[in-house]
Amino acid sequence: MENSRGAVRVLADELVNQIAAGEVVERPASIVKELVENSLDAEATRVDVVIRDGGSRFISVADDGVGMSRADAELAFERHATSKISAAEDLAAVGTLGFRGEALPSIASVARVRMRTRRAEDAVGVEVSGEGHGIERVAETACAAGTRVEVADLFGLVPARQKFLKTPVTEGTHTVRWLERIALARPDVRFSLERDGRPALLFLPTRDARERMIAALPASVGERLQPLEGRSEHASVRGFTTPTDVLRGSTADIHVFVNGRPVRDRLLLHVVRDAYRDALPPGRHPAAVLYLTVDPGEVDVNVHPAKWEVRFRDPGEIRRLVRDAIHRAIAAPGHRAHERPAPTGFVREAGPPADFALGAPSGAAAGLTPFGVESAPVFGAGAADAAPPVPFRAHRLLGQVLGTYLVLERPGALVLVDVHAAHERVLFERMRDALLAGKLERQALLIPVRIDLPRSAADALEQAAASLERAGFDLEVGETTAAGSVRVTLRSVPAALVDRTKTDWGALLSQTAAELLEPGSAQARGGIEGALHDVLATAACHSAVRKGDRLEPREADALLEALDDSIWVPNCPHGRPIALTLGETELERRILRR
Repeated sequence: MENSRGAVRVLADELVNQIAAGEVVERPASIVKELVENSLDAEATRVDVVIRDGGSRFISVADDGVGMSRADAELAFERHATSKISAAEDLAAVGTLGFRGEALPSIASVARVRMRTRRAEDAVGVEVSGEGHGIERVAETACAAGTRVEVADLFGLVPARQKFLKTPVTEGTHTVRWLERIALARPDVRFSLERDGRPALLFLPTRDARERMIAALPASVGERLQPLEGRSEHASVRGFTTPTDVLRGSTADIHVFVNGRPVRDRLLLHVVRDAYRDALPPGRHPAAVLYLTVDPGEVDVNVHPAKWEVRFRDPGEIRRLVRDAIHRAIAAPGHRAHERPAPTGFVREAGPPADFALGAPSGAAAGLTPFGVESAPVFGAGAADAAPPVPFRAHRLLGQVLGTYLVLERPGALVLVDVHAAHERVLFERMRDALLAGKLERQALLIPVRIDLPRSAADALEQAAASLERAGFDLEVGETTAAGSVRVTLRSVPAALVDRTKTDWGALLSQTAAELLEPGSAQARGGIEGALHDVLATAACHSAVRKGDRLEPREADALLEALDDSIWVPNCPHGRPIALTLGETELERRILRR
């Protein structure tokens, strides 16, 4: 059999290594990662990294680990040569960071490499060097116990890949971020980084993981971490997470380690974000450092060449373990306005509520605190003793401004209430209460809504049809149209939503499908409970009053009374704050009366 370019042939070893290197060596930080992991597997207590020009010109990783003999040093540059595993069954219980035996040969195929290593019991060490074609020189050398690997002229043998590297500053930053991540995993190890001749990082060894976190994370994050822990049948979790007033613009400060291995697992990332589902505004994220210990037979680390991803035998167990641990860490008892217990979500099960009250300020602006919080208490110790929110009925309604905010007054403070967020929360709680009681009424639409969606979106809605029906939505997924889209028909909706005529049901279907398509959402959000939460939250958002809608005084009073009659959660279901308080002291400071 021939292909379009000629006869089928076996590729040369050099080319095979360069192709394989593309999976392992993505950028200079990838080399640092592989070499530092080797150092940690070699029981190093000190790892020193040096980079030049972001690592594209020079990388050095030196450690004080056990070192290698001459025979092992030569064999280390052979493809799939490793001391970590010896049989297929070993893959089911990998306990080291590396195990594939691909790092050194992959690096040597795209750069010049020199390794010096010595065991403590040996009088002299060995130096091994090579470039592209394997080992070119082996000689005895005087060196300290441990191993030093130097890499120069990265991608010099494959110039086409050099142009894909970013600027030295950007590439160096990737190395810094990865060293900060691995330093969190091993607080007992000393790490240093020299960047273009200047010290860039230094993490001294410590027995207190919290000290390492304060050193490695931004100051606004590390000092606000709250401890968490939990245990299940096959796994346990410990670590730290932030209260809900610590807002981050990305997920970069969510660090997860599985059996000591840094991972970027979609399931775990979504579990962490989902635990804060009602607590943070859109586009904002928490910070967390989680150490998962899982029975080796329950997790597969042989999923990705760079070992960034893992696969769990029982994802549901891990999801519940992490979610419940975070809920316990950030839940603030004593902040509910009423005595009736909070619903535990849509599925009746033991554990923390899906919506939890918050006890710390949002930090949105100086002097502005969440409604009912007179000062800015430190979240954690003492937070449970804070006073419950002041009932809205106890305020005097002054009016509505900017078409969005109700202005309330109470002694010593003004309160701004976002009418959309407040109404969204009220609608959401009504539908959830009705759903839990089995009394959620639905109403058929006089004119069914038809919308064409991409096949993937339509499939997501069809897979969630049972959950959607439970939530009051009756929809039918039709055949593929001539244009390649799929016709979806919505025939009934929750009766609680039809008192307003401005709901765009087509937009509601599109947004719901988009949320269901979010990678990992089905696993991370707990199946039906997560799906129903997202559907009802979206429905409430689309049906609530909007910016510019002017409320009559009686409508405003009714909204405030409904808030008082609901379990107090200071955010809408999508995380936006409902109300902010401007104290008299802050007001006088701003107009220079103080």
